[in-house]
Amino acid sequence: MRETLGALTSRGRAFVAAGVTVLLGGIVLGLDVLVQIGALALALPLLAVLAVAHSRSTVGAAREVSPARVPAGTDVEVSLDLSGGGRGTSGTLLLEDRLPDALGGDRRFAVDTIGTRWHCPARYKLVPRRRGFYALGPLSVRVGDPFGFLSVRKTFHTTTPLVVTPTVHPLGRLWAGGVGAEQGEHRVRLGSTGRADDTSVREYRVGDDLRRIHWRTTARTGELMVRREEEGRHADTTVYLDTRRDVHRPGSDGTFEWAVSAAASVAAHFSGHGWDVRLVTDTTDSHDSAPDELGLILDELAAVRMSARRGSDMVPADVLTSRGTVVAIVTGSDPEALDHLDRCSLGAGRRLALVLDADGWLRGAHGGTGNAADLAATARARGWAATAVGGGDTVGEAWHALALQSAKEAVR
Repeated sequence: MRETLGALTSRGRAFVAAGVTVLLGGIVLGLDVLVQIGALALALPLLAVLAVAHSRSTVGAAREVSPARVPAGTDVEVSLDLSGGGRGTSGTLLLEDRLPDALGGDRRFAVDTIGTRWHCPARYKLVPRRRGFYALGPLSVRVGDPFGFLSVRKTFHTTTPLVVTPTVHPLGRLWAGGVGAEQGEHRVRLGSTGRADDTSVREYRVGDDLRRIHWRTTARTGELMVRREEEGRHADTTVYLDTRRDVHRPGSDGTFEWAVSAAASVAAHFSGHGWDVRLVTDTTDSHDSAPDELGLILDELAAVRMSARRGSDMVPADVLTSRGTVVAIVTGSDPEALDHLDRCSLGAGRRLALVLDADGWLRGAHGGTGNAADLAATARARGWAATAVGGGDTVGEAWHALALQSAKEAVR
């Protein structure tokens, strides 16, 4: 009852104040008419309070988000399934679904309920612009009386997760010159010196030689499994993302968000062509992902933040060791970082670098200048295929420039 009294609206409080005033005035002046009018004005909101406080009503809600994982800038549809029953539920319900500011803020709408038992679906769309992990909800329902004297807020406690991954840009086909032009042309023989999991098995894929089926594992799992060491395993791709705060220009339009989107695009590009991809940052250990598990890397990139780490020893010396391809996404703000990356990746079959021009990023020029151009030139002298990236370059344009640079290196 106390909580319901606290839910009186401005109209309800005005009626109570007017009723008390008129009632006291009628008593003082001895006018029965004023006493009756004051008592009626005071009774109406109090009766509404009693009716809502003693109502036997229930409201249920279920939320569904489709899809639950989306790239930034993609439409998301949220469906609410509302139902209720009992006395005091007929009329209009005011709903408020709490959303983070990055998703556009809270959504408010009204639904009409008829009868003692009702069911009402509700839908709305949102377009997340920033990557991250979000919680949709909780949902609040406002229940009131027909005269608008009070409004009682009931809040559900459940939320629904939404994962917004970085924007993935199409990078076209893989280029020739050591990296492969089509799926199936970039296999390497690791032999007995390969990694520890080269002798493991994987699920059968269309086109695999039936002679490579591992029958013991197939019998145990009930699914066709193929020996990995006999297939000439796909070359690995290691994507390194420099997340140090002091080398990036912050902001949603800064170098860091561009670099995160580029890392996601490169990972999706190679994974889509059947490569095993590994993501490495200066704050996390390497994360391996098979081609059909790209979502793990995208989830990691959805949550990655700039780190406070300083210095050029960004990663342990053996993290970038790979027989396949290493793609480094760095800025030109720390020239000494190249020395460390160069030492860590000497065993790679192909080394690629996107060097972002952090100093001149906001100028929107194409092709990095200054420190970024100098660092890219130094990397090329050490055997990298490297290109400087300006603030006006898209991920696709930068990757195309890197492809041309790689082709030149292959000709040499």
